[in-house]
Amino acid sequence: MANEALEFSETAKKQKLLRSTRHELAAKEENWSEEEKPRLGRRESEPHSMGITYLYDVLTTNFPNDRVLWDLHHYFTIEGEEIDIQFDISYFRNFTIPYTLSSYRAKEHGNRIPTMAINILSKSTFYKDIGITVDRCWKLGIPVYVVFNPYLTHIPDYKAPFLRVYLLDRNKEYYSIHELRNVSITADGKLNPEYLIDCGDVVPFKMGLRRLSRQHQGNLPIYQLIFVDSKTMQILKTKEEIAKERAQKAEEEAKRAKERAQKAEEEAKRAKEQLKTMEAQIKRLEEELKRFRAD
Repeated sequence: MANEALEFSETAKKQKLLRSTRHELAAKEENWSEEEKPRLGRRESEPHSMGITYLYDVLTTNFPNDRVLWDLHHYFTIEGEEIDIQFDISYFRNFTIPYTLSSYRAKEHGNRIPTMAINILSKSTFYKDIGITVDRCWKLGIPVYVVFNPYLTHIPDYKAPFLRVYLLDRNKEYYSIHELRNVSITADGKLNPEYLIDCGDVVPFKMGLRRLSRQHQGNLPIYQLIFVDSKTMQILKTKEEIAKERAQKAEEEAKRAKERAQKAEEEAKRAKEQLKTMEAQIKRLEEELKRFRAD
């Protein structure tokens, strides 16, 4: 895991910001084939879509008192300029909005910024995700900005598996960079704490990567960002995973209860047989006593 400081100069602070969407400043590649040209939509593949859905599910399920937004435009004001940043996931700790949104406009919510923002790297946006978006997140003071690569192999410096977390220092002067290029789950399914990124008390979980059993396009491994509870060191689960776990526990408890009932029934049967035997013995003794008295 690498850990280094990334500092932005005052010149970078003061430079004029451009209004943009996620794709506006994406790098143009000369070698795009017709099939690979960037799409106008946000989710560019099934792994991308799966990643967003999974993270939204985990965060909303485990932190019902926090607000999670997915795949929205976010409008903020920096140095008098309104800018548009599109995050795959934005997580607002200890903050609620009791209705759904078409986009997030900070000025309508007390200029609240996300506690954490996540972007999944894609072919058309990865240059921007690790470039100008980082600069803007820093200027906004977003405490944690996360990027990870679910499967892409054509970008050697950020080839999957790849997770990078930008963590703002307490004085909000610079981002420290924390990288992970290993999976956090061993071959036998155990969690390896060495391959987790810890954000301290900023968010109540650590971050890691795991490889999914599915593959992309037949032969590319797919990686998933995971959250691990900082206290219990358990991987945070989706709503469905929790429901299945509860159902399994209920089934196991019902099985144990059935076994206890069967055992109690068998014991009752044995007790009944013992009682029957004892009654027979008493009857035999009474008959012997009766014969003894008759003699």
